[in-house]
Amino acid sequence: MEEQINAYLTFQSSDNTFAVSVNNVVEILEYQAPKTRQSTLPYLQGLIEHRDGVVPLIDSGLKFGLSPIEIKEQTCVIVLAVNPGKADEFHVAIVVDYVSDIIEVSAEDKQSIVNSYKPGYVAFATHGADDKMVLAIDVDKVFTDTDIICMKNMQEG
Repeated sequence: MEEQINAYLTFQSSDNTFAVSVNNVVEILEYQAPKTRQSTLPYLQGLIEHRDGVVPLIDSGLKFGLSPIEIKEQTCVIVLAVNPGKADEFHVAIVVDYVSDIIEVSAEDKQSIVNSYKPGYVAFATHGADDKMVLAIDVDKVFTDTDIICMKNMQEG
């Protein structure tokens, strides 16, 4: 069984701090403008080059129901693995205002959120280094199967 690391990469999207497990982080890149393609997903900006291929680029602000990310000097891209290590592993990139820190989160630090107040992809809340609330995202639940099919079609199209 693969050991899970309790470290989370924190990032800003609009005025909110989010975190993703380092198990899902493939790479952090400088922002690059995407090659636009038509999509039915409003948060999908297009495709960017990554290693030997292309990956879909998501505006994290729009995906999380916030304001679109305004491109600035510190804006960056986090390439994430959805379902890492599995046969259906899929890479997607998200644009964020900036990457903040890596935090360790123990079981005691995880605060549950009432289900009626959160999207299904928010795993828990915790506090970051500056004692600001951080919402931990379950990368494997952020995108529906339909979203992934749409993104794969864009990559192939």
